[in-house]
Amino acid sequence: MQSNEQENIYTDEVNYANTPDASVWGTEDEATATLLERTSIAGKWLNLCAGDGRFNNQLLGKADEVVAADIDESALQKLVRITSEALRGKLATKTMNVVKPFPFADNTFDGVFCVGTLHLFPRPVFQSIVNEMGRVLKVGGRIIIDFATDIRRTYPDGSLWVVENEPNYTLEEALPFLREIFKRYRIAIITDRAESESVKLNDKEYVFTSNFILIDAVKE
Repeated sequence: MQSNEQENIYTDEVNYANTPDASVWGTEDEATATLLERTSIAGKWLNLCAGDGRFNNQLLGKADEVVAADIDESALQKLVRITSEALRGKLATKTMNVVKPFPFADNTFDGVFCVGTLHLFPRPVFQSIVNEMGRVLKVGGRIIIDFATDIRRTYPDGSLWVVENEPNYTLEEALPFLREIFKRYRIAIITDRAESESVKLNDKEYVFTSNFILIDAVKE
């Protein structure tokens, strides 16, 4: 993963056209899948930083429409490719940079979903992203995000891969921070431990472990 500190842009430089149908970022964790299964999802949803499609089919199976948005066009092309024909009619894609103003009007979406990304940003940038989520979300709409903490990426030789400029929040500091960020929402919080998982990106392979926080926030 390469970073541009000034622009807060993170890219993984993966050619998604040459990857298998399964996500390069690992399996869909049970806690998030269960939350989506139990949640009432309808109307138009934004899958923000959708990557190569984790959970997107689950969203499509319940929502009336899903806009999958990501900075990486090749990831979105893969996402469309692995979407079944039965669901593809409900899918739209949008190439965008999450740290810039969202290219959507106020009150556009009934829900916003984002996993696997937001922990990369320092607090002021994260706050601005949440502000944009709230702007495009209808009153009564729902935000579902995950937030990884205590991250370790371990190479086979035991050394660590450290992402440049990554804040790497601890669980203890992230929980009060997230409660403050979403203080104007009705929120439910789930904490869990991610199973160790092997990730292979181009010539890099490492084992990823972390704690994570699931936020289910309703705009009041």
